[in-house]
Amino acid sequence: HRKLARSLGAAWTGNSKDIPPERMAGSIIFAPAGEIVSDALEGVERGGTVVTAGIYMTAVARLDYARHLYQEKILRSVANATRRDGEGLLELASRIPVRTACRVFPLEEANAALQLLKAGRINGAAVLKIAD
Repeated sequence: HRKLARSLGAAWTGNSKDIPPERMAGSIIFAPAGEIVSDALEGVERGGTVVTAGIYMTAVARLDYARHLYQEKILRSVANATRRDGEGLLELASRIPVRTACRVFPLEEANAALQLLKAGRINGAAVLKIAD
């Protein structure tokens, strides 16, 4: 997935334990892994925000105030996005520009698409086309 992100223009890719080349203004955690919240907080700059964006997340490990939250860092949970959120994201994406990769499957091939996703053989998103 990191290789795909780089090919789509990401400036940096790494796993949750990798130290970014510079502190980030913000970080969004989509993974349901509460244990990486502290890593994300360490990677943001003073006043930076870490957002947990999953509907479900495992327990967040104990945080050390001085190490993880001091310097006005913000930890926020956002489980649901509004239509306005989506519109704002699309507007911003049009200016960046965000490049995406997707593979379209007819609805009849849904099982095959799921098998490819499970095997990690789809770069980007898999989309089911329901009708013409």
